[in-house]
Amino acid sequence: MELNKHDNELTLTSDNISPIVDLEKQSSYTLNEKRQQSFNNQNLDKNIDDPTTLKKVYSTLDEASILEPLPKHIQDDIPDGGYGWAVAIAGFCANFFIFGISNVYGIFSQAFATSTLEGKASTLELLAVGSVMNVSLNLFTPVSIMLARFGTRFNYALGSILMCLGLMLASFTTEVWHLYLTQGVLYGFGCSFLYMSVSSVIPQWFTTRRATAMGISSCGSGLGGLGLSPMVNYLITKYGLAWSYRIVGFFCLGLCVVGTILVKDRLPKSYIRNQPIKSPIQVSLFKKTDYNIWLIGSVIALMGYLGPMFYLPKYAADIGLTSEDSSNLLAIVCAMNAVGRIVFGFLADKIGQLNMFITVSALAGIFSFVIWPFATSYNVLLVFCILWGITSGMYYTLAAPITANVVGMNMLSSGLSVVFIFSAISAMGTPIMAALQESHGYLSIQMFDGAVYVTGALICLFLKYRLTRGSLLSKC
Repeated sequence: MELNKHDNELTLTSDNISPIVDLEKQSSYTLNEKRQQSFNNQNLDKNIDDPTTLKKVYSTLDEASILEPLPKHIQDDIPDGGYGWAVAIAGFCANFFIFGISNVYGIFSQAFATSTLEGKASTLELLAVGSVMNVSLNLFTPVSIMLARFGTRFNYALGSILMCLGLMLASFTTEVWHLYLTQGVLYGFGCSFLYMSVSSVIPQWFTTRRATAMGISSCGSGLGGLGLSPMVNYLITKYGLAWSYRIVGFFCLGLCVVGTILVKDRLPKSYIRNQPIKSPIQVSLFKKTDYNIWLIGSVIALMGYLGPMFYLPKYAADIGLTSEDSSNLLAIVCAMNAVGRIVFGFLADKIGQLNMFITVSALAGIFSFVIWPFATSYNVLLVFCILWGITSGMYYTLAAPITANVVGMNMLSSGLSVVFIFSAISAMGTPIMAALQESHGYLSIQMFDGAVYVTGALICLFLKYRLTRGSLLSKC
């Protein structure tokens, strides 16, 4: 193992079973402390069998680095800012549409159900389009990793073209299968390129300010839903469903062109082109029991996320609210989701990422159990949107650091690739909810949503019990 004294530090402790990996930001060290630390690191291998030994290893890796570690000569002069802020803005532009369109798909589906596809498609068939979109986003992420050798700008531009083309073609929908192919598969496929491009390029430009840069980039997710929700509702009312898709498509094209111009690799082109095309997945990961538990718990909890987002416009209409009220409520959910990712992400560094994921998942489930069934007026539904919105979306913030803690930094690239692929299974939550609602009414989907969140939290609580050897109150 090569030891590095820059940027982050990787803290290892060993016990009678396996080492526990913890990440923390490096504070300022004096020269004597660094020399002493180097001496301690030299003795790491000798003392690793001692369960009471605690050693610190300097590393430039952290939870934001989801591709292969950067070469050492590149790590030494990372600007930690500069043009990197423009790259962060490119990430904002990408996330604005990747998750913004996904969050407001419920408005599109409700419009289709009352116009173009009325009598041609059931609620289950329409909402399943949104699930296919998210399945494609997660399922095709390894393709972008395999094409990383062609450069980030190439992948960003390719994804932008596919996304915009998917939206444009969706405007000509006359049958529900048209929507599956356009907004479902094609748009989702394009999203996967942008998502992985942003995730891989920002760590090239930042070290100690990486969390801030990733925060700027991820803000586009919540602000996308916040801005697009009233915009889409207005466009559908004013210009019709077809032209609303085309206008949003042109808007997407303009924003993605800006992002394509701004995004830039800091790695030398010769280094990028010499990277081999290889599979990012390592089958040996499935031999790790803790990793399998994390996969199951996270996927089950995530099954409760998309359903309420897609169902909110339909539910609001069924209880007598206007389309303007429903779009405003959806915008509030997206805004609170963005706030929750920032606030709870900060608190997760204090109490532990897995602890935070367990807590907010349990709370989201409780809110679905005890508030949503009684949300038959605008005010009560507003309370649900605020509380559920702020706690429901933490998976996307905490997936990387939790995976790093479970599999270690050396396996993080492969670990996250598998997590992204398996998270596609969670999209099945939406069609399951649609089937339940058609058979048993809204109470069934409210109970289902609460059940999957709480079940996922309990599974992750068991994971914490294993990782901490039974110390449920410890930071993890």
